Amino acid sequence: MYLKTSIVLIMIILLSSSGLVSSDPLQNQNHRILFICSDLGDVILANSFGDNVDIIYLGKDLPDDRSTLSDILYLSRYDEIWIPDLNVQWTEGGRLSEGEIETLAEYVQSGGVLIIGLNTYVQSWSKKLDEVFGVRLLRLEKPKNDTEEWDVVFNGRVYPYNDTYQEVIVRPEGAKVISTYKNEKPAITLNHYGSGVAVLITFNPVKAYVEGDRSFLDLYLEVSSEALKERKNPPTISNTEKALIILKRVTLHPLTLGLLVFILLEILAYFGLMPLGLTIFFAAPLVRLWGLIKHRKRCISTLETVSIMRGVTISELSEGMGEKVRRLKFCIAILKLKRKVSILDISRLGEKDYLITLHGLEAEGVGAWAVEKYPSLMEKIINHPGVTILDLAHSSNMPPYEVLQLLREMSRYGVVEIRKMPFDYEVYPTRALSRWLKE
Repeated sequence: MYLKTSIVLIMIILLSSSGLVSSDPLQNQNHRILFICSDLGDVILANSFGDNVDIIYLGKDLPDDRSTLSDILYLSRYDEIWIPDLNVQWTEGGRLSEGEIETLAEYVQSGGVLIIGLNTYVQSWSKKLDEVFGVRLLRLEKPKNDTEEWDVVFNGRVYPYNDTYQEVIVRPEGAKVISTYKNEKPAITLNHYGSGVAVLITFNPVKAYVEGDRSFLDLYLEVSSEALKERKNPPTISNTEKALIILKRVTLHPLTLGLLVFILLEILAYFGLMPLGLTIFFAAPLVRLWGLIKHRKRCISTLETVSIMRGVTISELSEGMGEKVRRLKFCIAILKLKRKVSILDISRLGEKDYLITLHGLEAEGVGAWAVEKYPSLMEKIINHPGVTILDLAHSSNMPPYEVLQLLREMSRYGVVEIRKMPFDYEVYPTRALSRWLKE
């Protein structure tokens, strides 16, 4: 029995050492990785990591939704985020924005692992990036010839790197160097930031693998594994933070903002703080609540006053009822929408105001108002049917063109009838006008 147990243990050790039983956390555990890609080379590298990888493709040819880079709830689903070669030339939206960098920093702080390469770091450089990665940017190197000087050394193994792909020289300021070049300059740094880890690859990780040596994949997997071990916990967003983020999104959503603005305008309309035309527009959705509104004393009084006077301006209505104009606007709008009253713009009749009449009795309303506004002029038209414009102008001490313009406007409402003569016009009263003087 002891012999069998020993044989089994020996076999397990041999399998482990041969790689058939892997201790790599990327394979043994369900770690989720997100790759941000901007060209085909990035995609090839991403797919080399296995099936637990999701890709956001930001190439200009067919980009995905870039807003996910600013969505901490989305990013926190992943244990690792790789942005190996976000090249401005090929990337839709260009470099990482300030907001995206802040979100990625929050992701790392919450327990995520962020790994970026040369172009992502250099072309999206900011003080915040240096803070997250614990380094300071010093300069770029781009040798003309490929030598062994810039080959990458990691855990005693050398990975041949083409010098002409470019390198960035950084000074660690908190980060630890986990890989160097043969010239002993930092090749890969690892920095603890909050509960997470930020890894900077100072060479081009995509070209090194796709156009260079495929052994670099082993290097990346080991770096990924080490970074996962170094973090304190998986990305964690508290329920309170999640609730605040969701509330902010709902509040700032265009539909929510539109609804809030509409409600605000409805309130302004209700309290008469908008022009009458807009008040009518925003009162329209509330017409169905007429059953609740029509019993209000102000609305009943408004309708009764208009019924008695037949034609009354808003200013006169306000004065007669002892109410401010703004307090009457909403009731007038509702009465208009319910076809109880009509609202007429009488600015061309010499009054910068609106005339309120009973619906269907607009002519009588304008006639009643005209008798009050121009009593002598209306009296002469009623008592002398066919009177000319010149006679009316002479008796009312008004210029003939003003009399003609006024009466033409009244004829539109059916108050008078104008007939053209060779050198003048005759004016006749309609029944809508005559009835007021007789009464």
